Amino acid sequence: MHAASCTLAVISERGRKLKDFPVETNGQALFEAVRMIPGHKHLIIKEGLQSAWLYETLNPHADEFVVVGITTSRGPKSDKRGAHGLAEKLRVGNLDKHVFKAPRPFSLLRELSRTHMPLVGYVVRAQARIESVYRPRGILVTGIDVYNPRRCEIRDRAGPRSS
Repeated sequence: MHAASCTLAVISERGRKLKDFPVETNGQALFEAVRMIPGHKHLIIKEGLQSAWLYETLNPHADEFVVVGITTSRGPKSDKRGAHGLAEKLRVGNLDKHVFKAPRPFSLLRELSRTHMPLVGYVVRAQARIESVYRPRGILVTGIDVYNPRRCEIRDRAGPRSS
């Protein structure tokens, strides 16, 4: 799957390649493409930014839906080869790493946790920058008041300013 398109591969129960085709990365377009495939539908995708959304969108329309972790592969790569390779792994039960994608009850928690870690990193970097302004002037920075402009006591400790 990519931002603009996904490649679907259809194989038979015996592993014969029946068809492959690109589909716009759009919920309705993907639903219609999966709906047009006859028989039992066993879907497999690689873990990625859109995997939770794809799982929630297509899982109700599949007999089985599996999300797998990304593994390294060798040799020439293409979307068609990758799609057929994943389909074959699912068919024979040779999956490397299953990734659990719970439907909607955990969607908000997943998004919040995905957002939380980068934000913590931004705050830590901003605090280090603030502290680096005071350190060269010999001002010891302790506590959290230095980050609050209303309660900043550092200015008083800096001594008189020269003009």
